[in-house]
Amino acid sequence: FLGGLLGALTIYILVRGQMNHLVEKRKLKRSISALLITAETIFVFLIPLGLTVWMVANKLQDINLDPQTYIAPIQQVAEFIKEKTGYDVLGKDTLSFIMSILPRIGQIIMESISSLAMIFVLYFMLIGGKKMEAYVNDILPFNETNTQEVIHEINMIVRSNAIGIPLLAIIQGGVAMIGYLLFGAPNILMLGFLTCFATII
Repeated sequence: FLGGLLGALTIYILVRGQMNHLVEKRKLKRSISALLITAETIFVFLIPLGLTVWMVANKLQDINLDPQTYIAPIQQVAEFIKEKTGYDVLGKDTLSFIMSILPRIGQIIMESISSLAMIFVLYFMLIGGKKMEAYVNDILPFNETNTQEVIHEINMIVRSNAIGIPLLAIIQGGVAMIGYLLFGAPNILMLGFLTCFATII
């Protein structure tokens, strides 16, 4: 759940100004304000991400893959390695290793699913934001001036990463798409998205 918690904290830092505006200036209830901002988060972050993944999945489904095209070279390489070293790459040891990493793959999938908890955590952070911030201020082992400096630095770092990384990814993906277009690469849109994703990584 750590990814979901950190994601919720990042988004909370980005939207806490909106929350304060809705509660203090617009005089809305905290629960309604939190609900509106949570809905905004879903529409701004989760839906575009889901649509992008769906688009890439559709593109990949359109590609006709012949399994033998990929299996034959692997078998040739395995035979070459066995001939030179005597080690059977496709033997029982390798299969045992593959079986041992399958639980890890399942764990990665579950981590992706558990990150949906971010929405629920964000909602309750927005509801109890003032109390949470006051509690954090109390437990920080600094005087008031240093505490405010630390909080300011954390806000600046989170904002720069949350805005800078996606912006850089979009710019690099756009430039890469121009390159793909110039060199006549297929599936320019999908390749551009994968370039954006690689930039974020």
